[in-house]
Amino acid sequence: IANTAYFVGNASCASLTIRGGADIAEPFPMSRANIPKGSVVVIDDEHPGQLKLSAGTYDTRVAGIVSGANGINPGLTLSQQELGEGGQNVALSGRVYVLADASNGPIKPGDLLTTSDTPGHAMKVTDHAKAQGAVIGKAMSALSEGKGMVLVLVSLQ
Repeated sequence: IANTAYFVGNASCASLTIRGGADIAEPFPMSRANIPKGSVVVIDDEHPGQLKLSAGTYDTRVAGIVSGANGINPGLTLSQQELGEGGQNVALSGRVYVLADASNGPIKPGDLLTTSDTPGHAMKVTDHAKAQGAVIGKAMSALSEGKGMVLVLVSLQ
């Protein structure tokens, strides 16, 4: 059995099971090279089409999380080969680990997460009015204090 299959035209199937990962990602060029996996990234308003490491609270430019932290790989990667943009895979939907900072309050499963002042880190939403348009997703694991990794269900809002 071949490890890889390529189709020049369209492919259609009744059902497809993805067993190699847990998120839907798309490669994006980054303003800075080698942003760590699990980092929260935002739209770079100075470089159209590029993303950069998040650096402030409740950033409505939030775009996703760099995929691949803690061994959870993208299950599906969206790309248009002839564009040749490359970059890093960013989770747009699904489950990934995110760098998190609990200094704004302990994170527990079900909490909404947003960008924080700690570069590339998520934090718990405490001001729901400011969070509109700045939500990364919902925490699926806890972080009681300090900094660490939190499993998140990515659902940009």
